[in-house]
Amino acid sequence: MDNLFFKYMKERTGRRKGSRVPQASLGPVITISREYGCPARKIAAKLADTLTKKNKKAGISKEWRVVSKEIIEESAKELELSPSLVHDLSDHKHNTFFENLALFFSDNYYPGNTKVKNTIAKFIYETAAEGNVIIVGRAAEAITKDIKRAFHAKIVAPLDWRAQEVSKEEGLPISEAKKKCIEEDRKRAQFRHFFEGDKPDVEYFNISFNYRDMSDVEIVELLVIISEIRGFV
Repeated sequence: MDNLFFKYMKERTGRRKGSRVPQASLGPVITISREYGCPARKIAAKLADTLTKKNKKAGISKEWRVVSKEIIEESAKELELSPSLVHDLSDHKHNTFFENLALFFSDNYYPGNTKVKNTIAKFIYETAAEGNVIIVGRAAEAITKDIKRAFHAKIVAPLDWRAQEVSKEEGLPISEAKKKCIEEDRKRAQFRHFFEGDKPDVEYFNISFNYRDMSDVEIVELLVIISEIRGFV
């Protein structure tokens, strides 16, 4: 697997004398992954707000923030590409032979899929290392796996239930909504596979929530309790 990211991070933290940052000092970070049709950003926003209020109440000035779309935007800046192109290059779209040929003869520079993914991973890791951050999606659970002050959650639900939600939200027939859920899940799994390989979810996630049977309030409250127990706030 052409995953250069973890090699990069080892070199970055260990090559220069005195430059190594103790892993125990990184974070805290919470990552939230989701199956398509389940929310993550709104839960992350509510969680960040609650944790920030708890910090302020305890006399701690640190605010929690959510990182989601910023992952693509900041990676695009580093690669000097548009966010939409970075999304397409990283996000599961495989070019046909003729499309690859067109890119080869193009005057524009298009980095390879591996470079794009590793640029995204670099931003995620460095953001997580700063601490007090909730990262949504983009295989953050695998990218930050060596950060001790981290907690990784996944929001899931049965396919038929998610299809119903997507149908209502996006105005699609149930059959089309179900196909979209399956396709989006496949794309996300493809991105995660680059960093996780064939390892099962249990290797990376600390907890999974079935959104069909839980409210936003319940999920946020449980994550707050876990954050308190782990000393994140």
